[in-house]
Amino acid sequence: MGMVDVTVNGRTHTVQCDDGQETRLKRLAQYVDGRVRELGGTNGQIGDLRLLVLTSLIISDELSDAYDEIKRLRTSLADTAKTGEQKLADELQRVAEQIERLADACHLAEPPATT
Repeated sequence: MGMVDVTVNGRTHTVQCDDGQETRLKRLAQYVDGRVRELGGTNGQIGDLRLLVLTSLIISDELSDAYDEIKRLRTSLADTAKTGEQKLADELQRVAEQIERLADACHLAEPPATT
């Protein structure tokens, strides 16, 4: 297990993580710290606990919006795929009908078989 020192709101915390996740954890902590600083600058001194709760709620809201967008995009992609499949099926049907007409025309144009 890896150990990482991260700083949030001016305080350093040692956090345990899976090996290889240290860089990611530091990046996430920097994001949280940035959001805490934004809220602290906007709301003034409201206490660490309240500041971290507000930051957690804001980040959770962002995550919820991201999940909603992912669901919307998946639905849109599925709808687009269905539309594409239908267009392809329609085109294949048109080509098959055209081939059948050509085959019928060729069959009619053949001279009668002689015995």
